[in-house]
Amino acid sequence: MLGRVAIYVGLAVFAVWILFPLWFLVSSAFATPSALAAKPWTPIPVEVTTDHFRAVIFGGATYGGYGVSNAGSRLPAAMGYSFMVGAIVVVISILFGGLASYGLSRFKFRGSTLTFRIIVISRIIPAIAIVAPFFVVFRKTGLLGTPWALIISYLAFTLPLAILMLKSYFDTIPSSIEEAAAVDGASTTKIILRIVAPIALPGLIATGILVFLEAWSEFFFAVILVGDLTTPPVLAGFQVLNQFNWNTLAAATVLSIIPPVALTLIFQRYLLGDLMAGASK
Repeated sequence: MLGRVAIYVGLAVFAVWILFPLWFLVSSAFATPSALAAKPWTPIPVEVTTDHFRAVIFGGATYGGYGVSNAGSRLPAAMGYSFMVGAIVVVISILFGGLASYGLSRFKFRGSTLTFRIIVISRIIPAIAIVAPFFVVFRKTGLLGTPWALIISYLAFTLPLAILMLKSYFDTIPSSIEEAAAVDGASTTKIILRIVAPIALPGLIATGILVFLEAWSEFFFAVILVGDLTTPPVLAGFQVLNQFNWNTLAAATVLSIIPPVALTLIFQRYLLGDLMAGASK
């Protein structure tokens, strides 16, 4: 009983530790600047306003005349830009990562183990170590400041992630199903499209969600290669030298986390199932 109580107390403390910053963020987005600075601070705003959200979406002044930088009116376009880049990265990562992981899972060839180890090692390479070569290559090819600069650079991290996750998932699928289809005369393409892909759909969806989250929240490459065209650099632009409004930044942050949170909630069962499959493997 004492052990169970300790577990629940630990979980409660951990939940408060995780959820309190989120609650503070949401309450700050709807609170007035005076309420935020009041002492003692109240977790539920007495006076609620949506001016901060209107300022973030349309630009202009916020509650009480507090100014907002021009980053406010750029947030909707930046979120659309981030969504487009994330969607393209997800499609490419799932397509090529799925084929590569299926090959590593089903076919043993000379150097397959070394190839998989290299993929694992590529996940731990720090971004700062490869951003300079990317910058030089993109400037020479005219891709600097374009979506393709982000897509190509993000694939250097999302493709290994997709391969690692999907290989673990393909390893849990018995190969006897594919062997039976091959005996019936099905080609390799038909086996992959009609048998393996439907069975591996939960793993593909979970991998796509994780890839999208990584592309959506990436800051370092975005600020160096394309400037303030994606969501994280635009959020950083709310804190300028001569003015800073925490309420406006909170409203912008709340809007920016809606797409990834919504996708995670919609496909939560696929995400948890794939993570558990990888853990058991």
